[in-house]
Amino acid sequence: MTIHTYSPSATEVSHVARHAAWFAGGSCAAFLIPYLGVSVLNLQHDLYYGLYFAATLAMLAAYTRVEHVDVRALFVRSWIWSAAIGGLTAVAVARNVLVNSDPTPRPHGGYFVFELLWRGVGYGTIDALLLTAFPCAVAYGILRGRTSGVVGHVRFIALTLPMVLMITATYHLGYPQFRQDGVGQPEVGNTLISVPALLTTNPAGSVVAHAAMHTTAVTHSYETEIYLPPQTSVTSR
Repeated sequence: MTIHTYSPSATEVSHVARHAAWFAGGSCAAFLIPYLGVSVLNLQHDLYYGLYFAATLAMLAAYTRVEHVDVRALFVRSWIWSAAIGGLTAVAVARNVLVNSDPTPRPHGGYFVFELLWRGVGYGTIDALLLTAFPCAVAYGILRGRTSGVVGHVRFIALTLPMVLMITATYHLGYPQFRQDGVGQPEVGNTLISVPALLTTNPAGSVVAHAAMHTTAVTHSYETEIYLPPQTSVTSR
């Protein structure tokens, strides 16, 4: 009797290693951007966000272009389920901000509207793209889109969730407050926010939930130490 063992081809190993290298590089960038922008240069928060947005989008654009990621397909498949679960998740994370953070002073007038769009919707969207959509796309790429059925979906979750946890930790460790207080709260929060992506392989609902958390924080707890790093105050702008 002949026993056949499976040995992955060099092409398959190279495929997995290439996507893993992208994720490792993205995780390093996720740490370095806040570390340099906040811990080293101590940039004003709105200026820092602009640099963070530009650097993150450039990295994600390079990944999708080089690896031929179908971005439209990523956000279209199972979009109704992703949006529905994302809506429920958005309510949960917004309520968490309201219940677990004290109200603080916030700006008024035109600057408050700007902060809602910039620090709320914009920051929440970019965070979700980096911390949830990017791991989701990497896992989907490694699996070559083979996520159908129970086995395929469990395999997708098993690969995506550790990457979400890893990049969430490295990103938040770039901020001085989390190096001091730990990354437990961001890990729990972003795991919840990533549920729509994990359940549907579509990160659209997670983008909605992350943006909802940030806009709620801008409105209710503008000077928060947790939900809107780096911490700032009304008077410091």
